[in-house]
Amino acid sequence: MTPVVKARLDRILKYPFFSAVGQPLLPNVSRVDTWPRAAKTCGLVKWSNSQLQAGNALQDGITDQFPKPGMWERMQEWNPLCRELKRIICPFVEGLVSKLPLNDRDRKNVRDAVNWDLLSVCLEANYQDIVKPPFYIPYMDPWYAAGHFPCGWDGDEFSGKWDGVLSGQLIVF
Repeated sequence: MTPVVKARLDRILKYPFFSAVGQPLLPNVSRVDTWPRAAKTCGLVKWSNSQLQAGNALQDGITDQFPKPGMWERMQEWNPLCRELKRIICPFVEGLVSKLPLNDRDRKNVRDAVNWDLLSVCLEANYQDIVKPPFYIPYMDPWYAAGHFPCGWDGDEFSGKWDGVLSGQLIVF
């Protein structure tokens, strides 16, 4: 794990997770007002597809740099870094979501969403010297840092090759 990723992860692990859910939000997001609604929203296919397209935008940004020297080697960091991060993030997130007032299915939705988001923030941090972070650092991370739960997308699903332009807004609890 690079020093940049370690510093980002250390900062993330100190966030006041979920401490501000249900509190007032800025008008630039849509809102859900209960854990069950947040869990349902983060489990929707539209949100999962949008998250995936945001992750693909990062990979596309890296592969667009080929054949620059060192890009292939940098891309080879992806899977080992994911494995290393998951060993830290997954147990941490499990501890967070185990306390939430949710049934097992909804708890799994939240767990999966938070795991994906935190992993993606770290991946964007790892490659920010190559590609401007397209989604997770600028849009998702600030909500987690503020104690909220970004849990969905109100707008059109991100396109097949997402260009980073948002036509809609986050759904936040």
